[in-house]
Amino acid sequence: MKNINKICVALFCLGTASATVAAEEVVYSTEGYCVLANEGVDSRMLDAYAKKLGDTPSKKVCNAFKEVVAETRPKAWDYPMGKPYPGSAIRLSEKQIEAIKAASK
Repeated sequence: MKNINKICVALFCLGTASATVAAEEVVYSTEGYCVLANEGVDSRMLDAYAKKLGDTPSKKVCNAFKEVVAETRPKAWDYPMGKPYPGSAIRLSEKQIEAIKAASK
């Protein structure tokens, strides 16, 4: 019985560790690329993002996305919960938000 308890505790700890790692996973998307491009971040950051994404979205796609964002984003948006704009499913990391804010200055 003691071995079963040890196994259960080990599996629980392993599951908790796995959930923690998965919670910090970064999602790359066309939407995210366009947000960064429209914010004017450093081209090296965009190149690295496009490499992770596996493609570089066209300017036409990003311009269309920019129009949608402009209509929905409040003027004083401060990235609550890492969202690049209201209703976004994307969550930006703290480093991404800092880079966007630094590039905006």
